Amino acid sequence: MLINMEQSQAALVEHLKRLERRQAELQRANRRLGSVIGAIILVTGALVLMGQTSQPQTLEATEFVLRGSDGKVRGAMGVLPDGAVGLNLNDVKGQTRITLDVEPDGSPGLDFYDPQGKLRVTLALSSTGTPGLGLYDETGKLRTSVDVPAVKTPGLAFYKQDGKPAWGAP
Repeated sequence: MLINMEQSQAALVEHLKRLERRQAELQRANRRLGSVIGAIILVTGALVLMGQTSQPQTLEATEFVLRGSDGKVRGAMGVLPDGAVGLNLNDVKGQTRITLDVEPDGSPGLDFYDPQGKLRVTLALSSTGTPGLGLYDETGKLRTSVDVPAVKTPGLAFYKQDGKPAWGAP
């Protein structure tokens, strides 16, 4: 019976040692799990806070290019070295059809182009604020202009195919 009791004690001691090792392993795993959960909570909290900022976010560049799914440039906006700023919009073939720009002197302009890239219409203000409208033929030559060159004096002019004035008032 003494041998049986010693075997039982040895088995019990061995069983207790296995339990202690298993408990130590579980504690290590629990600490690692706690660290991972803490990191996840921290990152999630940061993302939630970043998503709730009320300040607008900005994107800065000297040029933006807009491309279609085919890779062709469909639009561009940029600042030129001389200080002018412009926006170009292109058709599906990549041909510029509309430009909007502000020159370094502050004069704005809006131009329309035909499918071949020829200038057909210009609407602009001079740096002093004088408005003007130009209509061009298929070769790109000015054919009609409307402007207000002086106070309360509108002007209308028609041009021949060679670009020389045909008629004008005043």
